[in-house]
Amino acid sequence: MKTINLILIACFLFGLNVQSQEVIEARLENWEYGEADLGVIDFITGEAQKFGSIDEDGNIQIKLESNFLQKMKEQMEKEQEKAPKGWKAALKNVSGTFDCFLDDLTYTNGEANLSSLPKHLVVYRDKEEILGGLMAASNKPIANYYYSAGELNCKTGKYLEWTYLEKPAMVKGTCTTKNFTRIEGESFEAKRDYSLDLKEGWNLIEYNITEVFEGATGKVQPKTTKIQRIENIPSNVNWYFVQGQ
Repeated sequence: MKTINLILIACFLFGLNVQSQEVIEARLENWEYGEADLGVIDFITGEAQKFGSIDEDGNIQIKLESNFLQKMKEQMEKEQEKAPKGWKAALKNVSGTFDCFLDDLTYTNGEANLSSLPKHLVVYRDKEEILGGLMAASNKPIANYYYSAGELNCKTGKYLEWTYLEKPAMVKGTCTTKNFTRIEGESFEAKRDYSLDLKEGWNLIEYNITEVFEGATGKVQPKTTKIQRIENIPSNVNWYFVQGQ
C-alpha cells in the first residue's frame, strides 16, 4: 500500500451565505496517475457519485455543494429502485449517525437528516478503475488504518469529515464500548467523547484520536476519540492518497 502526502493550499469554507458553493483546493506533489475523479462508488447501483477531481498536475478540487442533501435524496431514490426486496434506502439522521449502544448521549434535533462525504474519498477513473482513497488526516497511519478497514495499525492524531445537516443539532456525552481483539480473552474499553454543536449546511468535524490500545500481537487501534465541529482545517492536517492494492 503506497501513501502519498497532499499539501493543502487553500480551503474556502463556511461562508456567511449557506447557499453558496464552497470549494476545497489542494495540491499533490509527485502525482503519477494523470486525471482522476473523487467520489464514491454505490454498491447497489454501481454508479459513481463525483464530488471532486484531480488533474494531471496533482491539483485537487472538492466541491461542497449547497444542494448536497437534495442530491443524496435523489441518489437514495435510485438505489431504492434497484434494491433487493425488503431493503429500504434512507438518509441518516443525527441520533442514528452519532449513536451509542450502552451509554446515553444527549441530542438536540436528533432527528435532523444529514449526509457526509466519506472519510476516504474514492479516487477513480472512468467509473471502473479504482486507484485508491483520499483522506484528510494528521498522519499516514490514520489514513492507512481506515482505508484498510482497521487491518493496519493506527496512531494518535486527527482525521476530518465534512457533513451536511438540514438544520442545527447538538450531540453531547461519552460513549464507551468494550472491544474484543482477535486474541482470546483480550479486550479494551473504547471511548468516543462527543461535543458537537452542528449548524445547518456544511460542518467540518474533527475526530481526534488521543489514545490508542496496543494488543499482545502489536495490533494498534483507537481507544479514545474526541469529536467536535471546527471552523478550519488544522495546520497539522494534510491530505493523503492511499493506493489500492
